Amino acid sequence: MNRPMSIKQTPSPLSGLPARRWQSRLLMLACTFGIAAELSAASITAPVNARIISTANLVTLSGMQFGEISASNMPGTIVLEPGGARTSTQGATLNSAVPGGPASFELIGTPSATYIVTLPVSVTLRSSNGQSMEVDQFTSLPSETGRLDNGGRQTLFVGGTLNVNANQLYGDYTGILNVTVEYN
Repeated sequence: MNRPMSIKQTPSPLSGLPARRWQSRLLMLACTFGIAAELSAASITAPVNARIISTANLVTLSGMQFGEISASNMPGTIVLEPGGARTSTQGATLNSAVPGGPASFELIGTPSATYIVTLPVSVTLRSSNGQSMEVDQFTSLPSETGRLDNGGRQTLFVGGTLNVNANQLYGDYTGILNVTVEYN
């Protein structure tokens, strides 16, 4: 035979109190826990810093000069190293009357900062008679990256390869070399 189960209920501590009284006790408990939560909160401080560095500035000391060149019925090149050495290949010949030299720049910026040099892929030189030649394979000294000295200065030299066309017309050829330097 199955007997019905009886469940014993435990009376609530507020069950014998009038509604107004248990509401005030509940409000008092809520305030107590709210105050306790505020008292257990903590705060802390930490420093916030920023460092403004000087911008990297380039000053042109000299432009790239390939010097005087003789052309022939064959194409050739003039290679100008950033250290100043010049060599010629195939149909281009160096004349010694006007020497050449690399472009040079003074980089001024944050002392001891390291930087990256970005050189162009090519530069077109044009003459007043409408002819052109390309300069490419640029190199620099220091090569690709460098470090400013303790005074925040560094001299940068840039060389490249001048591509002389077969039967290149005589005249003065000019172009613009863009060099970019940024901190790394």
